[in-house]
Amino acid sequence: MDKKKPIIIGLTGFGALALGAYKLVKTIYSGSKFLDSYIDKCNNNCVKINSKIRLEDDGYYSITKEDDKPFRVLQLTDLHIGGGYFSRHEDMRALAIVKNLINKTKPDLIVLTGDLTCSKAHISLSRNNLHSYEIITNLLESTGIPYAVTFGNHDVEGRATHQRRELGQFLMTKQNSLLVRTDETEMITGFSNYVVKLRNKSGKLNSLLFMLDSNEYIYTGKKKEYDYIHDDQLQWYENVTNRINKEEGRIVPSHIFMHIPVKEYEEAWDAAINAKKGAVYYYGTKDEAISTQNEKCRLFEKVKELGSTKAIYCGHDHLNDFSVEYEGIRFTYGQGIDCLLYAKTLSEHKGGTLITIHKNGTFEIKGKKHR
Repeated sequence: MDKKKPIIIGLTGFGALALGAYKLVKTIYSGSKFLDSYIDKCNNNCVKINSKIRLEDDGYYSITKEDDKPFRVLQLTDLHIGGGYFSRHEDMRALAIVKNLINKTKPDLIVLTGDLTCSKAHISLSRNNLHSYEIITNLLESTGIPYAVTFGNHDVEGRATHQRRELGQFLMTKQNSLLVRTDETEMITGFSNYVVKLRNKSGKLNSLLFMLDSNEYIYTGKKKEYDYIHDDQLQWYENVTNRINKEEGRIVPSHIFMHIPVKEYEEAWDAAINAKKGAVYYYGTKDEAISTQNEKCRLFEKVKELGSTKAIYCGHDHLNDFSVEYEGIRFTYGQGIDCLLYAKTLSEHKGGTLITIHKNGTFEIKGKKHR
């Protein structure tokens, strides 16, 4: 009997090891529930909703003001919610910044320009990017404010459990999410291409907000570079712009939101800081290299050709937060919230961007620090 005991102990130890491995794998693929208790209901007095959401006949949402005050659009970017036990403190900090900015700016619409998640097991102990989206949308839904999401390169990076299409399908189930897929966008590159219409109290169309999916990466052999907004996406943007302008009998001003900046951001910055003719510096700094889309991107050419888009907004580079004007277009980096990756300790770069759009379509842009 004594000789058999070591065998029994060994099996017991193996069973415990196997159970531990199972729990670890389950945690990695399901995410941590640590933050569930943190996401509480927003105080009813923090934001007063003065607008109505409607799904229009063309399949896109509109937001109509119930007063004549300007639209307040809050851009948030690069939240990088890990959703795992390792990232719990960083996630709480990022969510606290989001909540603080919403309470401070009281927006009519929140636009999130990508990299909402960063579900990497070695950083967060989670690969479940959908769980990160559940955490974020639970907070956003509690405010009652409509929100629009366009995806970034980290949202489904690596061995994440869910792909862009699945994240998009999830967002379309949320009450206040404005992401939609129509017959025309179903056929083009990317999974977060759509438009949001802003309407004044009278019902008159004020502005169009285009969400464009800047996609992820292009691989050429072992070489990896950032993807771009493809020609079929630009054709959709042109078609929607021309259709709505024809319906309205005028050129309706528009704004474009995406994650990865176009290459003209570099040109715009250089022209503005060197006070070149027609370029204007408004605010902010360039504290890291501009990581741009592939050279094939023709978005800026199309924007100038159509003549309706007045401003382009992006995220992606966490240490750049400038806003400049170049060739008649406003180029703005959203202030990042990243508390998990390389900007995690740099509080001076954390915040949001408030776009105020007046009744006549004119607008102002201001960077908003979270403190």
